[in-house]
Amino acid sequence: MSIAAFGGALLLALAFLGGIRDVGAAAAARARAQAAADAAALAAAAESLPGFRGAPTAMARRFAQANGAVLLACVCEHGATAMQVEVEVDGVEARARAAVDPTRVLPDPTGDLHPVLRGAVDRLLTAAGGRVWLTSGYRSPEHQQRLWQQALVRYGDPETADDWVARPGGSMHEKGLAVDLGGDVEHAVHLIDAMNLPLWRPMSWEPWHFELAGSRG
Repeated sequence: MSIAAFGGALLLALAFLGGIRDVGAAAAARARAQAAADAAALAAAAESLPGFRGAPTAMARRFAQANGAVLLACVCEHGATAMQVEVEVDGVEARARAAVDPTRVLPDPTGDLHPVLRGAVDRLLTAAGGRVWLTSGYRSPEHQQRLWQQALVRYGDPETADDWVARPGGSMHEKGLAVDLGGDVEHAVHLIDAMNLPLWRPMSWEPWHFELAGSRG
């Protein structure tokens, strides 16, 4: 083989190896982007569940950044059972969707509610036709204690935790006088008004939380 031919073959081999490296780098970049998207979507879905802060977009952004990504878009409505995100890592974009079934990760919300509240919620859910669902109802003292401890760990300060989870013994859920709703909460409000149901929202920062009207005196 001539030197020229050998040199040409060597250049082709190097180019081939360079192409392999490029393909490998591209695959690795896509994998990193997809992993970041998956993590952001899962974090957003979990954040939407009752007992959490209720800021799925912020949580998706936090987990995207923790994985070296920028959150480009987040279809993340609090109370929804599915979240969809789009992220970018080093110019590579990826999308992910995560869904949760509240009935599989939350305690049974139907037990020990006040009879009037139970009746109102049943009527509301029937009228909503699947657009609204119950995610949390009665809570035992032990369940409320667990939520409170989780809030303390999450926020690191009792005063801040108080803004999102009532201390054990102070929750209307423990008295069977409160429920948390998922899905189209604003549609639920419309139905409550239209049907004159005895439900109200006492806390603007928790729009999913409803109590039996008059239960606070």
